[in-house]
Amino acid sequence: MTLIGTIRDGITGLLASVEARTTTPTGNALNVQIWPGDPISNMPVVIDAAHHHLHEGETHQYTYAPAALANGNNLDHRFVVPTLTATTRTPHLVIELDSTGESWLYLYETPTTSANGTLQTVYNKNRNSATTPGSTVYLTPTVTAVGTLISAWIVGSGEKSGGSTRESIEWDLKSNTTYLIRVTAKNANNISLRFIWYEDLGT
Repeated sequence: MTLIGTIRDGITGLLASVEARTTTPTGNALNVQIWPGDPISNMPVVIDAAHHHLHEGETHQYTYAPAALANGNNLDHRFVVPTLTATTRTPHLVIELDSTGESWLYLYETPTTSANGTLQTVYNKNRNSATTPGSTVYLTPTVTAVGTLISAWIVGSGEKSGGSTRESIEWDLKSNTTYLIRVTAKNANNISLRFIWYEDLGT
């Protein structure tokens, strides 16, 4: 048997030994998605967790459409995480910022606001899913104290925030907690901002 054949048989045996994916897994059973094998190699097809959550209708996106931000001005968003329950799960958040010039991006925890701002529309990234997120996004809240700074990025000309892997930029946010996401322009910039998160419903 070839090395590829040995690896293939080992993976096939492993997948056959775990509980197949169900809507409600029992106990601590491993929850896996078994897709049809590749037609040439017969190897199982595997997708990463974030891709799986998108397929399950658990991934949501808010977009701040490209707009001008004057030098020294702030763009503030309030991201609100409700009390987590069996049906309202932890948001696993990634923030993406595009900027034509230098901008600074801040993530604060537990800011103080005197006004919520304007509730924004959030879209499910699986357009065949009717699932709505538990977390909410507000634009231009009135901020009286920024809270605790937990992360910051500098985005240069024509570049965007982020890292090389999802785990380097993803934040698992706290139950019943508010976050402030602030962009400060260091030049007169055009910017676009996206919040992408999934809420794992256990499917």
